[in-house]
Amino acid sequence: MESELLGFFEYVPYTDKNAKIYSPKLLALLMQICGYIDTIFKEMAEYGEFKGIKECQDIMELKSKNYEGYNITHAQEAFEKIYRLSSNNGATLKAKLRWFGEKEFTPFKNFARAKEISPDWWRSYNNVKHNWSGYLEQANMDNTLEALAGAFLLNAIHYPSIEVLWRDRVLKGLDLSSGGSILCTIPDNEFSLVMQSALYEGKFEPIKPFSALDAIIIETPLFWIKYPC
Repeated sequence: MESELLGFFEYVPYTDKNAKIYSPKLLALLMQICGYIDTIFKEMAEYGEFKGIKECQDIMELKSKNYEGYNITHAQEAFEKIYRLSSNNGATLKAKLRWFGEKEFTPFKNFARAKEISPDWWRSYNNVKHNWSGYLEQANMDNTLEALAGAFLLNAIHYPSIEVLWRDRVLKGLDLSSGGSILCTIPDNEFSLVMQSALYEGKFEPIKPFSALDAIIIETPLFWIKYPC
């Protein structure tokens, strides 16, 4: 999905003037991204460490009913308190845009609200899903990019996914001790400490670097996220 959006940006670069450009291509991509996010939330509820959390149990109960009545409010109730999605769990998340520069995102910031917790881009997704001809203009670059930032965040914040990203060497440590910025692979024993600290006694803390590392970085061609020490 990231490659698809980067390919679109080759023809129509993201800029202030282009941010509200919409197209059937972006409509299809927005639908795909948000469908993916919906699936991720449901799969997150099945993670073994969360089996004692009532809100995750509620989602699993809805699974037995083919998710009848499920909506994003269930995800907010389950995962805002675990991963603090409304603040990126304390991390900084940015997109790297060739003609614009870096753009910072907090895609689930509305999760901190008492009501109307759905992200703006999620409401746009629902609008185009049910009436694409009436709401095509909401399938724009801004909404599609922020939705993709939300998908990236979930991949970079959920504990099992973090371990996969580390194993694939997408997750690295940032070392500033030499006066420069050096990204380095985190060794097995240190990464085990990172995960143990995050999951200690069910506290579900953000991942944090150990030893001389100053931060943990997860980076793809379009996005990067940094967990500070």
